[in-house]
Amino acid sequence: MPLGGRARRQERREDRQEARQERRGDGEDEEFDDSGPASYVMREKLLAFGNDFEIKKASRRQGGRIGPTAFYVDNKVVRIRETFNLRKSRGGDTLYQIQERKARIRDAMAIEDSNGDKVAELKKRVIGVVRDNFVVKIRGDRDWQVHGSILEHDFKIKEGGRSIVTVHKNWIAPIKDAYFIDIDEDCDDEGLAVMVVIGLESLTEE
Repeated sequence: MPLGGRARRQERREDRQEARQERRGDGEDEEFDDSGPASYVMREKLLAFGNDFEIKKASRRQGGRIGPTAFYVDNKVVRIRETFNLRKSRGGDTLYQIQERKARIRDAMAIEDSNGDKVAELKKRVIGVVRDNFVVKIRGDRDWQVHGSILEHDFKIKEGGRSIVTVHKNWIAPIKDAYFIDIDEDCDDEGLAVMVVIGLESLTEE
């Protein structure tokens, strides 16, 4: 069986296990609480499969409890080009997209809106083997600085010295090999913040 087929079958099995765990999980009769700043959960290594995937809500007040799907990501690999399209609903309008050529040296990446206009660019500044430092140039002369370890899913995105996004694995989730994306209320575009995290993952994937 082709490797891609095995990966997809394994992914479907894990999805079924997660759904059963969520139905049986802690606080089965407790309503999901997504009040307060937004948090999302994403499984590790998703970008390696070249498949579509979902990003779900997580509750900070309930210690990372998983909620409904917040974003859908179309991930396609065609020849030497890989694309990501972020949507709020399956088959809905594209919020942001990444189109990159896999063959080139990847030290920068552009994020575009649905019209193909560049809204952000990720640039890598290597300062160490494990801990990389990135800057995100946002349209309108704004900069987001990235500090920490992308590979270990332990980093922050800051603007003007304030943390606006924190990526971590501090909560225990019913999803295998997952990490969390906490977005501060000062961040004015959650979709763009999520897309920046996806871009950073793609730039640093092994």
